This record gives sequence, C-alpha cells and structure tokens, in this order.
Amino acid sequence: MRWSPLLGVAAVAAALRWFRIDSQSLWYDEGISAHQLTRSFPDLVRAAALDTHPPLYYAALKAWAELIGSSELGLRSLSAAWGVLAVVLTWFIGRRLFGVLPASLAALLLAVAPLAVYYSQEVRMYAQVTALALLAVYAYTARNLWLYALAGIATLYSQYLGIAVLFALNLHAVLWWRSRTQRQWLGWLAANAAVGLGFLPWLPTFLDQQSHALNTSPRTPERLALDSLIAYGGGVAHDYGFAIAGAGLAALALVGWATSMWRRAGRLPEHATLALLVWLVPLVLVLGLGLRSGLFEVRYLVVSLPGLMLLAGLGIVRLVRHPIAATGVALLAAVPAALAMQQQYDNPALARDDYRGLVAAIEREARPTDAVVLSAPNQVEIFDYYSHGSVSTIGLPAQRPIDPDDTRRRLAAIQAQYGRVWLVSWAMGEADPDGVISKWLAENGFQATHQWFGSVQLALVGFGASDATTEHVNTPLDNGIVLEDYRVGARSLTPGETLPLTLVWRADGGPTSDHWKVFTHLLDANSSIVAQRDAEPADNLRPTTAWLPGERIQDNYGIVVPATVPSGTYTLEIGMYAGERRSVFAGKDDHLLLGQVQVQP
Repeated sequence: MRWSPLLGVAAVAAALRWFRIDSQSLWYDEGISAHQLTRSFPDLVRAAALDTHPPLYYAALKAWAELIGSSELGLRSLSAAWGVLAVVLTWFIGRRLFGVLPASLAALLLAVAPLAVYYSQEVRMYAQVTALALLAVYAYTARNLWLYALAGIATLYSQYLGIAVLFALNLHAVLWWRSRTQRQWLGWLAANAAVGLGFLPWLPTFLDQQSHALNTSPRTPERLALDSLIAYGGGVAHDYGFAIAGAGLAALALVGWATSMWRRAGRLPEHATLALLVWLVPLVLVLGLGLRSGLFEVRYLVVSLPGLMLLAGLGIVRLVRHPIAATGVALLAAVPAALAMQQQYDNPALARDDYRGLVAAIEREARPTDAVVLSAPNQVEIFDYYSHGSVSTIGLPAQRPIDPDDTRRRLAAIQAQYGRVWLVSWAMGEADPDGVISKWLAENGFQATHQWFGSVQLALVGFGASDATTEHVNTPLDNGIVLEDYRVGARSLTPGETLPLTLVWRADGGPTSDHWKVFTHLLDANSSIVAQRDAEPADNLRPTTAWLPGERIQDNYGIVVPATVPSGTYTLEIGMYAGERRSVFAGKDDHLLLGQVQVQP
C-alpha cells in the first residue's frame, strides 16, 4: 500500500505518454533530432556546437536508438520514458517536502498535464531536461551533493533552460542559509563548483550559440500571460477556455504557498518556498525571453510545470483535508486536461506537420525526370527520414539571406535538367521573404497541384516547351478582363504527364472589385471533368484586384493527366469565376474552349 499511489500515477503517466505516440508524423524539429543518428558520437558533438542546443540529448537519443530502433515509436519512446520519470521524481520530491497525499496529487496533475504529455511524445529534449532538473531538485532536498553535481551537469548539457532550476535551488539555499552548517555550505559550494567545471568546456560554444540566437518581435506582457495560462491548462490546444484551467492551477499553487507561509509550521515554509522557486524562476526566464527578444514557445514552459503542480497539490490538501475529497478535487481539476488531450490526439488542426504523408504523396506520383526542391533547404533532414531516395532532392536557397540572382540561376539549371519539380515550402518568411522562388516558378513553370501538410506546402510544377505556338484570341470578358493570347505546351500526352498551359490576360478595366479565379478543365467526350487546376492568376501571386489598367499578365497552369485516364480525345476548357458567379466571354458563354488534347496509351 505504501507505493500504491506512486505506481498508480506512474501507470497513468505511461499510458497517456505512449497512447498513439506514433500516430503523427515527425515534424521539422524532430527531423533534426533524428538526423543525429546518422553521425558518430564525435561528429554529433561537433554538429551540436553548430546548433542552438547542447549535445547530451542527441547522444542519449543515438544510444537509445541503437537499442530500441529508429522508428517513430522508438525515437519518441525516449521522451515518454523521461516524462514518466519526471512524474515519479515529482512524487518523491513532494513526499519529502509535503507528505504522501500532496505528493500523489501533484504527480497526478503532472501525469495528466497536456503540455507535459505532448512534449513527452516529441523527439526533442524538453522531457529529458525536465526530468534531469527534477533529479537535481531531489538531490538538493536529500542533500546528496554528488547526485546534485551529476544531475546539474546533465541538466545543462541537455537544454539551457535547465539553468533556471539550478538557479532556483541556489536562490533557495541563500534565502534559507541558516538551515545549513558551515560544513554543509562548503559542500554545497563544492557541488556547484563541480557543476561549473563540468560545463566549462562547453561554455565558449554556449556563448557563441547565444550570439547567433534568433530574435523576433517582443511579445506583450498580456499576450505572454494569456499564452502561458492556456499552455498550463490546455497544452497546445488553442482555446481561451483553457486559460481558466491554467489560472485555476496557478491559484491553487499560490494558496498552497501562502497557507504554508502563514502557518509557519516547522520547515513547511522553507519547503513551500522551494516549490515556488522551482515553478517561478523557469517561468520568469521564459517570460523574460519573450519580452526581450520574442523567443517564447510554450514548450519552454514544460520545465516549470513540476513546481506548479507540487504547490497545486499542496493547495488542494490545504483547502480540502480529507484524502478522498482532495483526490476528488484533483480529478475535477484534471477534467480540462482530459478535454485538451483529446484535442491534442484527435484535432487535425493541432497535428504536427505531416512530412510522412508529404513524402508518400511525392513518391506515389513522382516520375523519373522529377526533382524535389526543398525550401528551406534544411528540411532535407526530416525529408530524408521518410524518403526512400527515389527522387533527387535540391535545397534552395543555397544561402541565408537569400541571393536572388544565384537562386534564379539555380532554378534555371533545374529547369534545364528536370521535367517537373515538387516544391516543398516551409518557413518561407525566413528562407525566401521576397518570394524569389515562387515568383520565378510562376513565371517559368506550370503549377499543377498544391496541397498543405500542416504548415508545409507541396506544389507540383511542370516545365513546358519554350517553342509552344501562341494563339491570339483577344476575347473580352464581362468583368473588364481580356484574354489576349494562350499557349498549349503539348497537344499529345500520356497518363501522369502535365499539360502546360499559358494564358495571357490584359486588364482593360484595371483592378477588379472581386477576386477572380481561373478554372482550367480537361473534359472527356461526355463533358465530364477528368482533370483541372483552379487558382488566382500567377499561382495566386497576381490577384485581379491589384491589376493596373492595360497591364498584361502571363498566367501559367499545369494540368496533370490522371494515371487512370483512358486514351482518347479530350477538350481543354477555361474560364473565370468569383464565388458562384462565372464571367461571360464576348457576351456568349461562361467558358472558352481551347481545342483538343490527345491522351496516348
């Protein structure tokens, strides 16, 4: 019975952390971690020096993968194990500070915390640094100096946010300095000296990494507070209602600390202050980064969760002293967490970027003359994790910040060598803020498909013949636009090929009040659509609302002939629409036929 509460919460923590752990694809950051497996341990350390994180997590992941395997389940299981260990350590710390019941409630709250569960299912270092920082806290409460020194060094080499927990412990030691003898103080200083000496070899690398740290727009205090409360109550679920749950946990924590300070029974104020510092010091560091440089991510809050839950568990016991009633209150507090976790597991809007599905889509449809253009180029690490190497990959731009002229030359070389490209676009605001790549492809290629895989875009762009015949039609539409010319890059294709089509519009009426989209259809003998491509002009880069009077706009489309289409004669049809309304050509029809296309076997 003595260990029943611990075993119970550990089982809950494990069940939640391994539930559907491999249901989602690895995303970009996880790809960086997975790529470390391809390196030797010395190379891994050198690569980490060029990254923004220290090397211990990557080394642990490589060792783990050699035992467990490098599948999504295998890689994510390391974080799940660290997440369960964090719950177990929270229980042991809580028992030393406050007793079994507050410890069990705190461990239960951490076990079901959506934020802790989410980052225990990710191939990154946040679960590891949380567990190792808690090991340092436990060593501090047990006054085990050797364990503290080892845990402190491991914490710093896992993720730099862990320094906040070590600072919290030292601040607590200073505030309660009278509780230690001179000999104990000397031992504590020696243990911290050991931590410092252990980290000293990496210190120059750490300082260099900080000089290259990304800065974004500073956040407002109100937004930071709201986002933190939502994360505490709902993890990554974006619902303002979870801010109430987060505020409730914070209120319980403050009640736990305030009542302990008010009654001042034995060492309870000292212990409650320790939990308060373990919660607030990491939180203040994260909020300070957000205020100063905009470097705020909810994952940074994971390290502060155990301190919050320790005090929340104490607060529940302070308010409701009966064990059964206190457990009931804790379970009631876990209801919002359950709702948030359901969203994290099932809501497609919260799913990680689906590189698994993206690579499968490419390899399912790719042709021998295709290439994959990765923009930003460092997507190659996550792309290669899923790719079987059947398609050539090219990273663009080749430098950051982008060199526009060099990038255009590289694109021209790709056009000369390959028939089509699969453009994988992510974080384009950083990789290509002026849209050099997308504009060049819109002018020189024929986009046939476009899909979203989370926040990652996949577009298939074909390259047509440069000697296609220009057909002059000069046909006006009733929306003030004139179709001046068109070019069909091929009149004979095989299934799976891309039909290049160029439309040249003239803005006789200047900008339009409505956003007109273009439809391009390939029709069979029954006038049924077998293939199509709809978009605003120039791959959505030149909306009709921004056209200048008399301006000529070249508008390229690629229409993929489905692999299942039977051979025969098909008709090419185009038109424009805004909402449910189609524009009329020359006062006659709401579509224009551009001749026939032969699909060969």
